[in-house]
Amino acid sequence: PTRRSSDLLMDVARRTWEYFETLAGPENHWLAPDNVQEDRVPRVAHRTSPTNLGLGLLATLSAHDLGLISLEDMTERVDRALTSIEGLERHEGHLFNWYDTQNLTPLLPRYVSTVDSGNLAGALLALAAGCRELDKQLQFSRPEIASRLADVAVRSVALADGMNFAFLYEPERQLFVIGYRLADASGPGRTDTSYYDLLASESRLASFFAIAKGDVPQSHWFHLGRLVVSVAGAPT
Repeated sequence: PTRRSSDLLMDVARRTWEYFETLAGPENHWLAPDNVQEDRVPRVAHRTSPTNLGLGLLATLSAHDLGLISLEDMTERVDRALTSIEGLERHEGHLFNWYDTQNLTPLLPRYVSTVDSGNLAGALLALAAGCRELDKQLQFSRPEIASRLADVAVRSVALADGMNFAFLYEPERQLFVIGYRLADASGPGRTDTSYYDLLASESRLASFFAIAKGDVPQSHWFHLGRLVVSVAGAPT
């Protein structure tokens, strides 16, 4: 890219990181809140989702890679965020759809979202890969930091591996359900009656991860719908 476009992208990166740096702190247990209302009265939405958590972790890693924060700051922030995540109530290894970031309790109804779990699992693996790469670079020059990075990578993978995607899978249809609602005053625990059936959908990462992990068969991938279209006269 040109110097002008590089400067623009770095400015966007700095302003994006400022959101996480400002809000994913002690008040929110180092977890990224969902949004901030700026109109009328400024207001932070003190709730977060698995997708938000994964994005917050990768934003922290990226902020270091872009030179916006130090290695020590990145390691400390990721460590604290993972500690908070590890303490959250889960079901079958999955986080629920929403948590209060100030007291870390799940918001009702307690619901496991297939898409959110897939997003978080992918982010955790990417975080682990990034930490392992830094660990290799620092083993001799900064062994004390390298060991913390290695620990972060192990914890990230453990959280991802702990998610049992099989319970969200309908073997007869060979598709994932939208999600699972835990037992509450409205009834017993139950899976949704709708399914993700398209390859080009937000659930694809969950499918890819679950197959790679061995929770569901590879044949599931070929049960995801693909439209045949014409591109320059050729069926695609």
